[in-house]
Amino acid sequence: MTLRDIAIAGVGCSEIVRASDRSVTALTLDACRAALADAGLGPAHVDGMATYPGAPDSIACFAVVEGLGIPGLRWFEDIAGWAPAAVAPVIAAADAVARGSCETALVFRSTKRNRDRPPGFASAARIGGDNQFRAPFGDTMTSQWLAMWARRHMYEHGTTEEHLGHIAVTFRRHAILNQRAPLRDPITLEDYFASRMVTTPFRLLDCDFPVDGAGAVVITTLARARDLPHPPVQVLGGAMTTGTRPDWDQWPDLTTMASKRCADELWARTGLQPHDVNVAEIYDGFSWLALCWLEDLGFCAKGEGGPFIAEGNIALGSRLPTNTHGGSLSAGRLHAITHVIECVEQLRGAAAERQVPGAEVGVVSAGGGTMAGAALLARAR
Repeated sequence: MTLRDIAIAGVGCSEIVRASDRSVTALTLDACRAALADAGLGPAHVDGMATYPGAPDSIACFAVVEGLGIPGLRWFEDIAGWAPAAVAPVIAAADAVARGSCETALVFRSTKRNRDRPPGFASAARIGGDNQFRAPFGDTMTSQWLAMWARRHMYEHGTTEEHLGHIAVTFRRHAILNQRAPLRDPITLEDYFASRMVTTPFRLLDCDFPVDGAGAVVITTLARARDLPHPPVQVLGGAMTTGTRPDWDQWPDLTTMASKRCADELWARTGLQPHDVNVAEIYDGFSWLALCWLEDLGFCAKGEGGPFIAEGNIALGSRLPTNTHGGSLSAGRLHAITHVIECVEQLRGAAAERQVPGAEVGVVSAGGGTMAGAALLARAR
């Protein structure tokens, strides 16, 4: 089998809130049970599993196996380290089903923030690797690393802070229609500029919203998915790439991320082109990442992302509805698992007020800077 013989048959979420009093295990099990119920399956049907534990804010596959009462797995993978977040285990699980390593895989991503330790490396007693050379200068956060890239893009192409503001405002407008989104109060460009500066040029509203929650998807063969309750969503292809260097501050061209190479791979592997896509659920850990994904996927030319966004091309009802659930900026930082779930719901025609009419092909992406991953999904025919 190939990836085109694979489908997403079920999706599910736990509660997604700023601060939950429930454990990350409980949240994860809620999402996994919801995804299995959506697929019309039970724990005994699962023989594969994948997750991106990321930082120590989640749990590994073994905890879910025990918590759900799954008899055992034929294949599993905990993808740690630098990776394109929740898109990575989705691609890995689809590959595993395609090659026969398992028949039904459960993929999840969950987060429970550690409130005793701030993010970044500055709070560590000892810092090794490349970061030992950055930490003395206070350069310990992804926001700081990507800010350099954003400033270079602004210098080269005339991208403005107002362009970034349009991203935040548009995604919030979409989140208002999403009952699961934790941020649903409307914002304006004035609100954007009034939000505090985090790392120039990123304001608070340029940054993803940390939450506690979980999401999960069920992946199986297209043939089997056709016998399950919902219209299957076909996996047309996926790609994960790095660039030439692992160092964010030593990248040869700070105007282009690994997402450009990833996008080129995705189009080459699937035979599709940007004009085939009806809906885009792209990574927005920071607003500028969404702008770069739009450029690198070819929805607009390099350097034209800002005007493309300001002209309204990513809003619902426009040329390319993007992050129709609110994205990480307003629907919460779950490392793109909710981007995958939203794409599936759009292609099923089940996105309620957010629905993109006639959506047949969608792209999901994750990552930024030195690594990237993306997948093309389609309504199965």
